[in-house]
Amino acid sequence: MEITAIKIFPFEPGGLQKNLKAYAEITVDDALILKGIKIFEKENGGIFITYPAIQGKDQTFHDIVIPTNPNIKKQIRDAIVEAYKKTRE
Repeated sequence: MEITAIKIFPFEPGGLQKNLKAYAEITVDDALILKGIKIFEKENGGIFITYPAIQGKDQTFHDIVIPTNPNIKKQIRDAIVEAYKKTRE
């Protein structure tokens, strides 16, 4: 699997998700686009991402996209975090 494109959409957050700093969109193998990946920044400066999710009738959120391979999950996360950091330079 190759991540062939990454787009970062930073914004000034507000409201309930004050740590939400940007959205990401990735293209995989020039064949699949994943949108709606959220980029959060922790108060200690750490960065983490969440995948697109929907809210169920029980008010809990259920992921729509789930990387099942730990290496792929790390590859996606690292690529998004690196691209996000470049937007802040």
